[in-house]
Amino acid sequence: MEDDGSLIHPECRGRFKLIEEPRCFKCGRHISEAESALCPECKDKKHGYVYGFPLYEYNETASNAMIDYKKNGWKSHGDFFAEEMAVRLAGYIKRQKPEVLVPVPITKGRYNERGFNQSEYLADKLGEKLGIPVDSGILIRTGKAVQQKSLSGKERKENRFYGIECACVQVPYRSICLVDDVYTTGGTLNACTEALLAAGAVEVGFMTIFAGHM
Repeated sequence: MEDDGSLIHPECRGRFKLIEEPRCFKCGRHISEAESALCPECKDKKHGYVYGFPLYEYNETASNAMIDYKKNGWKSHGDFFAEEMAVRLAGYIKRQKPEVLVPVPITKGRYNERGFNQSEYLADKLGEKLGIPVDSGILIRTGKAVQQKSLSGKERKENRFYGIECACVQVPYRSICLVDDVYTTGGTLNACTEALLAAGAVEVGFMTIFAGHM
């Protein structure tokens, strides 16, 4: 990646791989024609969210971009991803008709370390482009949630403590779309979903920049 004044270097933009149809009806990752409406992983899991729309497949270029965006503070990457998501995922999202976009929260320690919440920044940009309001205060991160990247696949499945709670007893929305950077096992997004459903939401889905391979 190079900071040449453009949102993302043209050579690197070409290395992002768009997720193509057909998509899993639940997590939005690409599935083969031979598969049913759900990917093998979503068949085995019971996620609370009803839809998911990631933009790109997670690869080496994606990993480098996330480091620059989250850890190095290159917010121009967030601008680029929001623009691409707004253009390429708008049709999917408009069909779902969410009332609000809700970014996945991060811990206070992580916020102090980075100076911003990458998901909140992305949600704000998406909200402007899609004409959907954003509520960044409805979900909070409490306690000491285990960092998912430090766990194996099995450990991620067994990790039930994400430290995510709803900030209010009753949410004022029925239909909510979560916004996050990367979809891996779906554990964090499901924890957010469960918190919102417990507080009165009826339908929760999500949008992410990337989705990891199954």
